[in-house]
This record gives sequence, C-alpha cells and structure tokens, in this order.
Amino acid sequence: MEQERGTRPQLLRIALRSFDRQWLIADNRVLDFPRPDLWESLQPGQLFLNQQSSHEIASGPALVATALLPDTHHFNGRGGRVHPLLHPDGTANVPTGLLRYLAAALGLDDVSVQELAAYAVAVAGHSAFTEHFAEDLLTPGVRLPLTRDPALWAEAVRIGRTFLWAATYGDAGSPPVGQEGVSFKAGDPRHVRYETRIGAAVPETLAYDAETATLRVGPGTFTGVTPAVWNYDVGGMNIVRKWFGYRKASPTSRRTSPLDDIHVTSWPDEWTVELIDLLSVLRRLVDLASAQQELTARIVAAPVVTVADLTSAGVLPPQPGATRARRRVVLDFGQDDVS
Repeated sequence: MEQERGTRPQLLRIALRSFDRQWLIADNRVLDFPRPDLWESLQPGQLFLNQQSSHEIASGPALVATALLPDTHHFNGRGGRVHPLLHPDGTANVPTGLLRYLAAALGLDDVSVQELAAYAVAVAGHSAFTEHFAEDLLTPGVRLPLTRDPALWAEAVRIGRTFLWAATYGDAGSPPVGQEGVSFKAGDPRHVRYETRIGAAVPETLAYDAETATLRVGPGTFTGVTPAVWNYDVGGMNIVRKWFGYRKASPTSRRTSPLDDIHVTSWPDEWTVELIDLLSVLRRLVDLASAQQELTARIVAAPVVTVADLTSAGVLPPQPGATRARRRVVLDFGQDDVS
C-alpha cells in the first residue's frame, strides 16, 4: 500500500477483533505493520476466515469470519491465522484439486469456494465443536471434518450462509427470508430495546443483570440481552466486554504510541447503533448454535473424507508455493510503430 506525499489519508473499515468493526487510517505513516498480500486480496466477494494458531482454542467458536480486512490479532487478541477466501487474482485460496475432489465425492457437478467457506463455519463456528474436539485443539489449528453425504453438505452450506450473513453484518452469506439488516424488527421478541439513553458523556462502566436481561452501559440500558449473548466469547475473549473496553472513557487497550491517547470526548450516537447491531448479531449466532451442534454430530458420525483420501488424490500435501499469494499477471507488449 503506497501513500503519495500530500494526499489525504483514507479511512478504511476493518475487523479489529471478532465482531468488532473499527476505522483505520490507511496511511503507511501511521500503520505499524501492513501486510501487502492481505491488502492486495481485498476485492468484491472476498471473505476472511480466522482461527487461533499460536494458542489452543479453549472456548467459543473455533472459526470466525469477516468480510473486512482483519487485524493480526482479529480472532481474540492473541495472534491468529487469517485465511482469505480468494487470492489477489480472484482464484480460490484452497489446495489445488480440493474443490474438484469434493464435488466428485459428493456427487455434485461442482463445489465453489464460497460453499466450502459456508460449510466450514457451519461445522466449526460454534462452541460445541470446540468442546467436542478439545483434545485435538490443544494443538493449534482447526481440522475440519469433510462429509461425503450430499444432504449433510447441503444443510451445512445453508446454515453456514446464514451464519456468514450474521457474522459479517450482512456483507456476505444469505439473509433469512424477508430480513434486511441484522437487527431485529420492533415487536420481535429478540429485538434489543434501547430503554435509557447513555447520554453525551463517555461511560466508564458496563454491567449486566441476568434476571431482567438488561445490559447497562453507564447510565444507559438495553433490554432483551440474553445471558448467552452477554457471555458469548471467542477463545476466552468476551465479545461485549471487549467491544466496550475499546470505547469506554478510559480504554483498556494496550498503549502502543501517543496516538492511543486520542479518544472521543462524547459518546457518538453511531456507537449505540453499532452496539445494538453487535448484540443482534450475537443473538443470531446463539440461535444458530443448536442446529450447528446437531449437524456437526451427524457429520462426525457419518463417512468423511480422510487425509489418506486427499493424499492418494494428490490434493495433499499442498503443492510447493501454494501458500504464496497469486497475483494477476499484467502483460506489457510496449508500443508498436505501425505508421
């Protein structure tokens, strides 16, 4: 990423932590460690899957997703491994031959990388997966069971598309029928109600009352917040508390430079809307979890593709250089003199 001298810096929305969208000044003069391969992969239809790679995953989903450029520590603030769905040149970022093999194993005409991503989050994007494979996850990295059953595959893709729609705030996947934004409509029992205003002062405290399902942000109150939403975590990182920690009067984020001392002097109305969206997203994921758990149990109990299968088919091990970003080739034939 290059920033020409004298040009105005651009703001880019990124995924700082799981489900936390923030704004970044896209300028090398204030960026710490931009990764060119990741920036170059930004394109329409891009999706990033993220898992923990440096520590075991002890709780919460084993896989999260975002359609925004993810931070290095996006998963839970402790490292992570980002998997862009597409290479910078738009091709699928999967081992050569994998999609073709899966299509043949499932008896389908083809399998797209978008369907594989939806399948992955349906199977691994919930806490029951982490609990079931707790011993395996002591070794960092998610090993995904790939079903051979076309009916289970189709069900997982359908659930996964709904998961992706919620997890990306509507930027990817497929919404439920008749649904537009991720927040629930007034009158829906799952609707988060903003009962008492936060006011102009930036709050310092966050509290939760399980009996009344009320979230208190300073003097402000939000009702309809279930205990499962309040307790939702990714790798031990509580999502709601982490989100608020970056925005409260005295942020709890690690200080890395004098820029960290710059903070808002009043609570923006946009943050209230974003908090309602966050609580709604988590509620949707909580509601999907039981279907995901049941589906994953059925997949594990049925025939799956094995490492031996993929090795004999030549899909594994990946070809040399498979982890390097593939870029578009620009051919320059020069200017021919045709006069």
